[in-house]
Amino acid sequence: MANKKRRKRLRVGRIFLFLIVLAIIVFLLINFVDIPIRSIYISGNKILTDQEVIELANLEDYPSFFGTLTLSVKRKIANNPYVENVKVSKGILSIKIKITEKKVLYIDKETNEKVTSSNRIKDDKTLCVPYMINKVPEKKQERFIKAMLKIDEDMLCQMSEIKYDPNEIDEDRYYVYMNDGNSVYLTVNKFNKINKYNSILENIGKQNGTLYLDYGDYFEAK
Repeated sequence: MANKKRRKRLRVGRIFLFLIVLAIIVFLLINFVDIPIRSIYISGNKILTDQEVIELANLEDYPSFFGTLTLSVKRKIANNPYVENVKVSKGILSIKIKITEKKVLYIDKETNEKVTSSNRIKDDKTLCVPYMINKVPEKKQERFIKAMLKIDEDMLCQMSEIKYDPNEIDEDRYYVYMNDGNSVYLTVNKFNKINKYNSILENIGKQNGTLYLDYGDYFEAK
């Protein structure tokens, strides 16, 4: 009888010890999982602010690090119309977000939509890109978009307005009004020439007029 009582006490003691250890493990796991994200690193964004990216990803309250899935964060950010691609990875209690944004080419003055190579976006963001003041024929849209993609972003910022302006020589001719008061004529296959606008002006000197980069490559002062 004494041996049986000892065995029962041992079993009860082991069960009690097991329950205590289990409770400690559960307590530690709960607290471990609830460790919040300490740092969020965002790169590659120019149009979207860091705060906008954080809100898109639902990370503004710095949720649980272990409960936050990188795939979920990526999916939420990728839904934004300005985002071309996004990579999300984890560091030590940190989230790293690398964004590739779509290049906004111009703003349609009629609809106030921002135009990229793949979509149109209507919002109240202020971007440094030119306005398209008239319509480009549908059959010429694709070539026009491809030509606009060749223009550097800093040069797009120097352009104020673009107008589709064909003549009897070329149906793919465009007129560009610059922020400095000069005008530029381009044909669709020579749009990349405007990237040298500043160096061309250095040779011309301080005067306003029209730069013909469609044919002849010459400047006509006012």
